[in-house]
Amino acid sequence: MIKVATTGGVLSPTDDPRHTQLTPAELEVLVTEAAMQGRYVMAHAQGTEGIKNAVRAGIRSIEHGIYLDDEAIELMLANGTWLVPTLVAPVSVIRAAQAGASVPESAVRKSKEVIEVHVDSVRRAVAAGVKIAMGTDSGVGPHGTNLDELPPLMAGCGMSPGQVLAATTSSAAELLGYGDQFGRLATGYRADLAIVAGDAYELNHLAANVSQVWKNGQLVARDGQLV
Repeated sequence: MIKVATTGGVLSPTDDPRHTQLTPAELEVLVTEAAMQGRYVMAHAQGTEGIKNAVRAGIRSIEHGIYLDDEAIELMLANGTWLVPTLVAPVSVIRAAQAGASVPESAVRKSKEVIEVHVDSVRRAVAAGVKIAMGTDSGVGPHGTNLDELPPLMAGCGMSPGQVLAATTSSAAELLGYGDQFGRLATGYRADLAIVAGDAYELNHLAANVSQVWKNGQLVARDGQLV
């Protein structure tokens, strides 16, 4: 993958998430050059016009998608563009600041400004049928807390438990170009498994209920401990 920023961001101190970066012509060249090397392009895209520019240029996935409007959603549907909402990212910034971490005031302010509009955008995209894959921007929040993206965030945007789990497994694998290797329980696929005690659709208890983790057919963790 090649990642490009077509808008400003929440953590960047001197711009606004709604600011547009790079011209449509520049993005088209980027996508063309990437395709010649067998690569996809993904876009950090939060502002409306930067999202549309990315989609029109043929970029494969929109990371964040905070300020989606109806036209952006229709363009994503028409182009088969993926949305990776990362709803937990601004939440993690606020949590870190509340816990006493050294977080720039501008990042906290912008995180608070975008949370509600972000949820509304994702909810409308889900209702329209935009393809969703789970991602977290981990590093913004601590690694290992990725399941916080599932409930209540993704589920709170109108996704059923089944849709949330698919976005987290098979859809994420498909987006990354590994849909024929990962993300499903099927013959010939790699045995990367999370074994859950109880009902996997009980998303609020999912993290506590993971009893085993297998990677490529090898048991690597049991009851929260590495083996």
